Amino acid sequence: MHGLLRRFSCLLPCCVLIACTDRATGDTDNDNTSTSTTTTTVGTLEVTSTTAPTTTDPTTGPTPTSTTGDGLPGVHAGACKPIDGDVGCPAEHVCCSDDPATSQGRLPNYWEDGKVDDVFGNPLFSSINNELSHWGFCIDVGEFPSPFANGCPIPCNPTWSEDQLAPICQGSQCCPFTAVDPAKDCILDPDSGRWRTARGQDVIDKLTGWGDELATNQDPFADSCTKLANGDQDALIDCIRQLGVADQRGYCFADPCPCVEDVCDQKNPDWVPRCP
Repeated sequence: MHGLLRRFSCLLPCCVLIACTDRATGDTDNDNTSTSTTTTTVGTLEVTSTTAPTTTDPTTGPTPTSTTGDGLPGVHAGACKPIDGDVGCPAEHVCCSDDPATSQGRLPNYWEDGKVDDVFGNPLFSSINNELSHWGFCIDVGEFPSPFANGCPIPCNPTWSEDQLAPICQGSQCCPFTAVDPAKDCILDPDSGRWRTARGQDVIDKLTGWGDELATNQDPFADSCTKLANGDQDALIDCIRQLGVADQRGYCFADPCPCVEDVCDQKNPDWVPRCP
């Protein structure tokens, strides 16, 4: 596998892959199969999670493995954690975040030269903040246009409307490449009574924990959000609110997207398949 667009190079340039917390460590013992409770205090919010005991910093750990799109040649060279740099990636590859989240739910200002207004804002976990992301993919970044200094493809949110996607993907599609974990990333909405994917707001509302309770969470112990907030409690809570699991993340892609089922909706009795 040698890069995202090697198979599309004849289409360039128009076919672009548009692409601190008070952490209380739970009690541990010598039984590696036991679990411990970890509480992260975020302002006045305590976020609890149940996780296997560890002696390492929870911001580091095994490379993410919940991926999709592996059947598309040249799409990526495996999942990685940008917060750990390019560890595990092949030579000439960069570990690129797939998370377009932005403060206050705005669109990321990838093409707007740092513009911050009611529509556009600075991305939380991509572009200049790529290294704050816990999810990404090893990408050969040398063969397509990118607005980023690191050459990474453009992250996007597959659930955005066409009007929202247009200024970000600029004619390309938004394709998800990280698969939601149906055992961990789904929540039964108390208002609608339906299963859906978990959101950062659910953590704030204490409908779910964080940490290892959600498989594809972006900032497991709110360490990156804490760094971004720099002591501003409102900014900290907003950052957590913008967090999402895998269905909120993808890349702008010049080729057809892999079909990905909504595995949380699949738990509902009236679920209708989206893939053939």
